[in-house]
Parts: sequence; C-alpha cells; structure tokens
Amino acid sequence: MQGRASLFLLAASLIAFSFSCAADASAAECKRKTAGYFLEYMNPDGPGRLALSLQSMPSPLTGKPGDATRGRDVLVDRQRGDCLSCHKISAVTTVADQGGIGPALDGIGGRYSEGQLRQILVDAKVYFPDAIMPSYYKSDSGEPSILNAAEVEDLIAYLKTLK
Repeated sequence: MQGRASLFLLAASLIAFSFSCAADASAAECKRKTAGYFLEYMNPDGPGRLALSLQSMPSPLTGKPGDATRGRDVLVDRQRGDCLSCHKISAVTTVADQGGIGPALDGIGGRYSEGQLRQILVDAKVYFPDAIMPSYYKSDSGEPSILNAAEVEDLIAYLKTLK
C-alpha cells in the first residue's frame, strides 16, 4: 500500500507543478521543465550513455525470460504497470490517452538490452538520477513492489519487441 501512496503523492506533486508552471509558461515550456532531462539521455552522445554501458541486471529476476503478451497486458493495465500514464507507444492503439511526461517507448527494445531494461524498471535512478519513474520491483526494501518479478520479466519481454 505504501508504494501506491507514494505514487499518489508523486502524481499530486506533478499536478501541482504543472499548474504552477502553466501560470507563467506555455505547455511546451512546462513539458520541457518537467521531463526535458530525458532528451539528453536519448542523445547517443549524451552523458547517460556512459552509465548505460556500464551497469545492467543481466539475469532475469525469475530465472527465466518473460512472456511478451502478458507484458503488454501489464503495460496497459492502469492498476499494475500503468506505463502509458507517463509514456507513449505508437503500436498500442487500444489506449487513446497516453502520457507525455516520460520519453516515448517506440524503439526502446533496440536501444537497451534486457539487462538495462531490467535495471531501469527496478531502479531508474541508476541511469537517470533525476527520474520521477518509480521503482517497480523491490526485493529487499521491506516495501511492497508495484510489480512482482514475473510481471517485470513479462514487461521486459514486451519492451524488447518494440524495435
């Protein structure tokens, strides 16, 4: 329950920030202020590339690969992954209201290895220190995880199909 409460507080903070930003700036400026730092990590020559090449979690959390079909279900489920609240994926046409806070996930399967995707889902701050993305799986923190290990692996399997 604490994980969901943290997500609620994060969402409330982002909404408050958006309102304060909107009072004195254009929508484009608000988006840049909220998530513009992602752009530097998407740049092949950006500072994030060094970290991405150095760290990953190569072994599946469950000891076996996930299932891409179940992973897509996790991705679109507002009660589980809820990825599309912040991200956008062109291939997912069944969800009309997709987010624009985080980077689009089109092509993510070709940009990151499975181990890198696993690390991002477990703790995005390893690669993106200013990320607002929550940790989706916590094995030893004492806090409940948003996703279980199998759901993380399923989500990775789906993301790897997005090339």
